[in-house]
Amino acid sequence: MWAAGAGFSIERDAEVAAREAAAQAGAAAGGADAALVFAGPAHRAAARALVAAVCAELGTTRVAGGLAHGVIGVGREQEGGAGVSVLAVRGLDAEPIWVPELAGNEEVVAEEVAARLAGGAREQDLVVLIPDPRALQPDALLARIRDAAGAAGVVGAGAGDPVSDAPLVWCGAEIGEGALSGIVLRGARARRIGVTQACRPATELLTITRVQGPWILELEGRPALDVYREAAREPLADDLRRAAAFVLAALPRDAAAPLAPGGYLVRNIAGFAPDANAFAIPVALEKGDRIALVHREPETAREDLKAMLADLGSEPPGLGLYFDCCARGTGFFGVPGLESAYLQQALGAAPIAGMFGSCELGPIAGRAELLTYTGVLALLDR
Repeated sequence: MWAAGAGFSIERDAEVAAREAAAQAGAAAGGADAALVFAGPAHRAAARALVAAVCAELGTTRVAGGLAHGVIGVGREQEGGAGVSVLAVRGLDAEPIWVPELAGNEEVVAEEVAARLAGGAREQDLVVLIPDPRALQPDALLARIRDAAGAAGVVGAGAGDPVSDAPLVWCGAEIGEGALSGIVLRGARARRIGVTQACRPATELLTITRVQGPWILELEGRPALDVYREAAREPLADDLRRAAAFVLAALPRDAAAPLAPGGYLVRNIAGFAPDANAFAIPVALEKGDRIALVHREPETAREDLKAMLADLGSEPPGLGLYFDCCARGTGFFGVPGLESAYLQQALGAAPIAGMFGSCELGPIAGRAELLTYTGVLALLDR
């Protein structure tokens, strides 16, 4: 029977924090064959020593992870500053992935994933990826990963956050920028993945009737920016820069179905052109495509998190990984530690580790996607 354990530390000294969190995780798991390690931005300068200390404490170099905006543990969160979260596993088939230069090497990543799923992917398998978001070309990477991963689940997060120093990712003794780290976990009895979003629909699905590159000029035959202002409402309608933080675009995976939680991608508004009555999103769209506008709000996010946890069932998992958006957390909910508290309430003392990242990877309508403003929870059952 396999086992897992979680450890957490907020010690300012990186090596002390690493050993403390790793010791907790290793003791709870009864040893470690591999581990995932996430660290807060205050540990960037000492990241190499931190990872080495985890490897030494656990007695394994099968260690993957990266620097994050913040870290998550069992009932605990630490945003910014010093924090280390470790998840140790024993008895699972755990094979790390390291691609030192991600940009242009998306096919290499897919080959590495496929090699670790030798014999064919199973629904119980889990692929965890931690890329440097600056080197990430999501469409190119995910198109290849979907083929390589097959039935396996794919989750993860972009290292770092939009405002900190350059992200770092690591795998064993390797550490660097512009890279991708990851791990493939096999041998669990079952796998469960939930995605929680932070938005509620502000419009129905709308058909794009005029578009030029990334610029949406008309929706349902009306000037696109007029539609956006109506969805934003006062006072946001008069402050487009502020509105862009809260009123976003939703791209449905099934344009023929009603917009529903877990059925759409959320994308930022990339710009406004008041003279053209248009707005832009960072996605290639065509005339006839459909989008909706959604409001990002904490109460909706809280209720959706609770619903996601309920949908995953009450069986205690053997382990959990939670990949959260750096735009959620205390600044969004107004309450520190809210999400980790809900996770602990639903999952009890199950070992959980995770990170606040710059983007998330997870399934929408069963297909691995780049996500934003979401929380992605992966559970493995014994």
